[in-house]
Amino acid sequence: MATQHSLLLRAGLAHGLALVLLACAGAQAQTSASVAATVPLGARTYATQCATCHQANGRGVSGAFPPLAGHIPTLLASDAGRSHVLRAVLFGLEGPITVNSTSFAGNMPALGSLDNAAIAAVLNYIGSEWPDAAGPSAGFKAVTPTEVAAFRSNRLGAQEVYALRQKTLTPSQPAPAASAASMPVSFTAQQVAAGKAAYQHDCMDCHGNALDNGEFGGAPLRGSYFRNRWNQGSVANLYAFMKAKMPPDRPGALSDKIYAELLAFILQANGFEPGATELPTNPLVQQSMSLRE
Repeated sequence: MATQHSLLLRAGLAHGLALVLLACAGAQAQTSASVAATVPLGARTYATQCATCHQANGRGVSGAFPPLAGHIPTLLASDAGRSHVLRAVLFGLEGPITVNSTSFAGNMPALGSLDNAAIAAVLNYIGSEWPDAAGPSAGFKAVTPTEVAAFRSNRLGAQEVYALRQKTLTPSQPAPAASAASMPVSFTAQQVAAGKAAYQHDCMDCHGNALDNGEFGGAPLRGSYFRNRWNQGSVANLYAFMKAKMPPDRPGALSDKIYAELLAFILQANGFEPGATELPTNPLVQQSMSLRE
């Protein structure tokens, strides 16, 4: 009788374990399906909003823009990291950060103009699509529009997002090393002249004829506001931001050459002097040009 009872007990335990495993597999399959359903929208959103800085493969540009592949999925797996990612995407981030032992200036624009579904989709794309990232099979939890909406309701500034990051993720983060950028900023007078013409055509309505007096509220492109925002980074940071966000009605629509000319015009307005060498359009070269004064 004891042996029969023991066999029945073992059979019951095995049956219960099988039910638990089936339930887990079902939940995992449901998560995988919910992530997969958002990937097309996420891929499109990534291409238009993120790839200019973080690159099409999600690996970023060393010293200029941090990698997302293999980094964001790790953050999304913890409550604190997930909260930070959602806040940073919605409200931006301003402040030096370190990712994988590499320092970055940490000037990320807010993407809160995107709707909740697009933000959820792009995070699911980043979290599940990179070859070296943790995907649904490793327990990735899909971001939902409802989750994004909950964070959107608590509005923050980019510097507040950074302060929360410091408290919850990296309380003693070092600033970027000054030696990370070693080449002087270079651009020519010809680029400045061409950039001025492009500015008058594409930028002046928002930013004004003096670069800080725009009729439609564009951020100042010279003076203390501009310096405080950009002087901890490299030319690559500013160039990629311009390509990703400007002009606001058709971001990324200008040629690389025109963006470089616009940047040359803006840099001269902020005290940088033209020289004999053109401002390059290659981000790997730009990242070695520091905007520190």
